[in-house]
Amino acid sequence: MKKILTLMAIAILALSQWVNANPKATLTGTWELEYAIYKNQKNEVVGEIKDKSTLSRKILSEQHFAFITWDKSGKFTVAASGTYTFKGENYSETIDVTSEARLVGKTYHFNGAIKKDLWIHKGMEDGILIEEHWRRVH
Repeated sequence: MKKILTLMAIAILALSQWVNANPKATLTGTWELEYAIYKNQKNEVVGEIKDKSTLSRKILSEQHFAFITWDKSGKFTVAASGTYTFKGENYSETIDVTSEARLVGKTYHFNGAIKKDLWIHKGMEDGILIEEHWRRVH
């Protein structure tokens, strides 16, 4: 029993070191939007998502992402998919498929951090400063 516990402890330690060395591993999974705020160039709030007024789910593999957004009634709003990179605090995603034709081929750059099951990133998107708070659900 002692050998099994020792092996399990070694495996957990190795996994945690791998996750810390490989930031993509920390993003891999399913995330749901908890909160977002949008500000114009004058730092005025032009939009805010809170209290699940808009729902969004983002799923990330090691290289790809996909998200879908809908309102409280279940009405579809937007969806997109593409590739991403995450190095240090820099997260970028490039959209290759979307329900919004104007977004195809765009790359967005954000600064982000993960703390436990919360991923917060900030960056410019089409002239608007956005801040999104995503909660890991899987």
